Amino acid sequence: MTVLNTRISCADHTWNPVFGCTHVSPGCDHCYAEAIAKRFHGGFQVRLMPHRLADVRRFKPVVELGRRRAPLVFVNSMSDLYHREVPDAYLDRVFQHIATRPDAVFQILTKRPRRLLEDGRRRWGDGGVPQNLWLGVTVEDRRLARRVDMLRSLKQAAGPFTAFICAEPLLSAFHGISLDGIDWLILGGETGPGARRLDPAWADQAVAAAEAAGVPVWFRQWGRWQHHPYWPDARGRTVADRKADLIARGLELSPADQGGATLQGRLWRERPLVPAA
Repeated sequence: MTVLNTRISCADHTWNPVFGCTHVSPGCDHCYAEAIAKRFHGGFQVRLMPHRLADVRRFKPVVELGRRRAPLVFVNSMSDLYHREVPDAYLDRVFQHIATRPDAVFQILTKRPRRLLEDGRRRWGDGGVPQNLWLGVTVEDRRLARRVDMLRSLKQAAGPFTAFICAEPLLSAFHGISLDGIDWLILGGETGPGARRLDPAWADQAVAAAEAAGVPVWFRQWGRWQHHPYWPDARGRTVADRKADLIARGLELSPADQGGATLQGRLWRERPLVPAA
């Protein structure tokens, strides 16, 4: 896996200097990356990919709504940069290459916030987090809210940066997850075989919490068409006709969206300000 124009809707590209991972929490149970790796790449063991580091040169500015902006690069769609099997010395190399592209925004998401906090204190405790780094944690269940606390602790230690939460797949009610100090909420349902249903009430709770805190929301997808709350409106019709009906309403981005992306009758495509290019 290398540089891709990604189907991750909240990014423009993916960059995979590490490949492979291991399960750490319930959100990993139906990992799309693991399924892809086992099918096409002979396994999901953690591997360093130093030959991918120089790919940072390939990201180009994006023209959006008549404005040139920095490209959004999702780091490690096939792994977790803060996995214990990624050596500190290799993390240094990754961030050295990121530093060569101050004109691109790198989104780093982890389910291992303790190592992010420890490494971040060491790496940025004196000089601050570079402006082109957006750092986030996955919080798929409110019982994992401590991950957000660690992200906030890094802000206290290293100063301000764009901090985000990815509540995807959201597997519980959102109550109890504080958005204090958080700059972005990504939200979505699980995709793939055996996908667990996203309860619309949980999604509504998350949006309400974000709006109350002034946090922009990006809702990615319901995960499966059968989990879309509008799906029952077309009972008795074929699956293809049901999908076509939802798309024809003009509320879904495209047929490619997994399960549709409409929440509360609209698309949520909000994010922090991306620097101009």
